[in-house]
Amino acid sequence: MKIEAKITILFFVTGLFFAGISVFLCQVTPRIIILLVSMPFLMALLGYIASKVLSIPINKLGKGVKIVSSGNLEYRVGMDSEDEVGELSREFDKIAEELRESKATVDSLNREITKHEEMIRDLQAREEHFRLLFEQSNDAVFIYDLDGNITDVNDKACEMLGYTKEMLLSIPFLQLQTEEELTASKHATKTRGKTNALRFESKFVKADGSVIDVEISSSCVDLKKGMMQAIVANITERKRLEKALRESEEKFRTFMETASDLMHMTDKDGNFTYVNEAMCNTLGYFKEEMIGMHITDIMDKSILPAFKGIHKRLMEKGEAVYEPVWETKNRVEIYGEMKVSAIYDNNGDFAGTRGVFRDISERKKIERSQRLAQLGKLAADVAHEVNNPVMIISGNAELALMEGVGSKKLEETFKVIMAQCEQARSIVKRLLMFSKPSKGDFKKVNILDSIELVVSLLESQFTRKKIKVVKKMKFQVPEVRVDEKQIQEVFMNLLRNASEAMPEGGTVTITVSMEGASIRVDFTDTGTGISESDMKLMFDPFFTTKEHGTGLGLSVCYGIMRAHGGDLRYESTPGKGTTATVILPPAKD
Repeated sequence: MKIEAKITILFFVTGLFFAGISVFLCQVTPRIIILLVSMPFLMALLGYIASKVLSIPINKLGKGVKIVSSGNLEYRVGMDSEDEVGELSREFDKIAEELRESKATVDSLNREITKHEEMIRDLQAREEHFRLLFEQSNDAVFIYDLDGNITDVNDKACEMLGYTKEMLLSIPFLQLQTEEELTASKHATKTRGKTNALRFESKFVKADGSVIDVEISSSCVDLKKGMMQAIVANITERKRLEKALRESEEKFRTFMETASDLMHMTDKDGNFTYVNEAMCNTLGYFKEEMIGMHITDIMDKSILPAFKGIHKRLMEKGEAVYEPVWETKNRVEIYGEMKVSAIYDNNGDFAGTRGVFRDISERKKIERSQRLAQLGKLAADVAHEVNNPVMIISGNAELALMEGVGSKKLEETFKVIMAQCEQARSIVKRLLMFSKPSKGDFKKVNILDSIELVVSLLESQFTRKKIKVVKKMKFQVPEVRVDEKQIQEVFMNLLRNASEAMPEGGTVTITVSMEGASIRVDFTDTGTGISESDMKLMFDPFFTTKEHGTGLGLSVCYGIMRAHGGDLRYESTPGKGTTATVILPPAKD
């Protein structure tokens, strides 16, 4: 029963008691009866009100007790009254605060205990993990102190060296190495870095006395206790393969460097990564110059369009064979037979090429000489066959003119026939000279006099064509031993070619100088020049850019100069002019 009901009943009973006493002590009247009857109820009401006022702080305190006892230690009664209930509530709040702090401390301890237990389990798991790594490692693992005493090894170490674990634990770590390697090992240990880790190669002696190559990776695992760990890998097979590879590479390099063929390697972009000595010597480059050059840098420009198709065939089939034309550093052409193969990386992707170039320039010259010999024989046969009918036609035309034809027009026609026959005889003469150059009448000649004679013969023609001749030959040069008529024919041809290159007029400069011990004569015109492609063919028989040319002039001139032990060279810039250079050796006593 609640305290309010108990107090109300108590006050009700008290009212009844006082009402009963009042009946005996007082005179009973209707009013008194009504008052006495209502007194117990008034007392009960007064008791109820009093109990309500008195039970509020008690109920609040009781409610706080229930809330705190249910586990909510943050709840506080918070009564400020100075009576016993207020004092009791403040003590109760203090106890609740202490309980909260105690619970927080207990919870923190529980968390620490749980964390500690987890750390222990984690350490145990790690220890088991590292133990498994230690035992199941593919390499031998040694644990030893700073004095070299082995404290633990894994099964791989026993298997590698042929010792039992007990035997290895009784052998100092350094004594496992050969005497030759022991010094290097001690030096490596002294010079280890700040991390106390080092890696070096050594040799270990097995239980049966045999020696194996090893790689040792050593590090400190516990600096305070002075414990070291060494992971030892058996590299005997790797060393054997490396030695075999070095020997193979050395043989390959020796073969490449001593080969007479030109050998090279390129990357996927076509840049040289390797060239052999023969290639450098033939092309006139240093090896350092060639490394990094693109393969097209040494190719004659005429084959560059075809090279794209060759590269496409290489990519499709993995190799290609063709005949390129390369150029030396001094722009001398080299003809060759080329075999090139593709190089692929481990993923099967194109990584570059390797090629072998065989110089066939001499063979080309021989083939050309053979063709020229056959062509010369054919030219001689043609010349003899043509010369006879031409002489008959010319003779008959001349005889007709001598006898008189009676017609001015017919007379002009016979003169044209004779002139054309003379032209044909000139061509035949050139053919005969080309097919079998005359040895000529060699004698000592002042080359300056020969030049003056040829210039005087052409002077009137040059004047009509508005061509000026400038002579730079004021100093004396040694005499030359030549066939004067053949040399004059060479000079005549060169000056005529210069004239034909200047249809609108211009200047021909004749310069005489010395090139070493030889005499050099330059014929420089201001004409149209010669293209690079024509320059390569200009000495070939029957090659000509003239509408009515025979293509024999320069071929004959070149043959004459070679027969005299000299040379004929051309330099030209299209649109700016050409220089023809004659080189002649001085006469010997």
